[in-house]
Amino acid sequence: MQLWILRHAKARSALSDEWDQDRPLTETGRDDAGRLNSWLKDCGRALPERVLVSPAVRTRQTADKVLKGLDLPPPVFEERLWEANDSALVDILEEEVDDNHGLMLVGHNPGLEWLVRWLTNQRLTLGLQPGALVIIDLELPPTAGGGHIETVVQPTDLV
Repeated sequence: MQLWILRHAKARSALSDEWDQDRPLTETGRDDAGRLNSWLKDCGRALPERVLVSPAVRTRQTADKVLKGLDLPPPVFEERLWEANDSALVDILEEEVDDNHGLMLVGHNPGLEWLVRWLTNQRLTLGLQPGALVIIDLELPPTAGGGHIETVVQPTDLV
């Protein structure tokens, strides 16, 4: 199975009276998400059949831009992806993985970067930058070290 892990694109800093979940993407973040959308349209891969998105504004905006015009079902908002810790991410995987369907998670660091490391025993050279996508070939059931990184797309790869 393929697991697609997408960190939200670059968001602006929180205002003094703003809840962190309400931070929107910056212009750079919107541009990066649009370039990733073009990459997905041209990549020739089978796309994931299920997309789970954190309810934060920046993750919803990232998913809207990245998935625009792709033949995918609507994303499902998953509350547990907001501030997800290691056990929440593993729980989500155990509930959602399926031999026949890819899964995309659109969320936040540090949780997503931890998940990549846990699943693959690898650290990303640049970390999981805002707007980065990692595709992991995953053995089921998900276990520590049970997957390997197939593709990493950082925003700087698409400029």
